Amino acid sequence: MQPVSEFYNNLPRKSCAHCGAVMSEQAESYKTSCDECEAKNNYPA
Repeated sequence: MQPVSEFYNNLPRKSCAHCGAVMSEQAESYKTSCDECEAKNNYPA
């Protein structure tokens, strides 16, 4: 059986669902797009 720490170290890096840019990991963050893509899709109120 594989150690838990090895399992987490082998996970792929988190990337933007729109442009594929590698995103920095943030605790308890469920974002799927990078800040640049979110800024492009931000509509004024």
